[in-house]
Amino acid sequence: MANKWDERKKAQEDEYFVKKEKEQLAKLKAKQEAEAKEGAKKAAYMRCPKCGESLKARSFQKIEVDQCTGCGGIWLDAGELEQVAGKEEGSWLGKFFQKNG
Repeated sequence: MANKWDERKKAQEDEYFVKKEKEQLAKLKAKQEAEAKEGAKKAAYMRCPKCGESLKARSFQKIEVDQCTGCGGIWLDAGELEQVAGKEEGSWLGKFFQKNG
């Protein structure tokens, strides 16, 4: 009698864990699909305006800028030029922004 009880309990445990694994797999698949969709969207957006190659984020004086993997051009998002100029006060760029800012 105890043996049948143990078998039934073991079957219920197995069923429970199979259900939990399926739920976790479904969540993981949904997360991966969302990340892939976002990555594709970002990859299409992050293209060099000059040559069309992909852009790679790069740190310049602790400011994240985008550099083309093809032509090597540097592209700045809104406000990044001012940040670079602010760190380069003695340079021509810094002086330009102090005069015209």
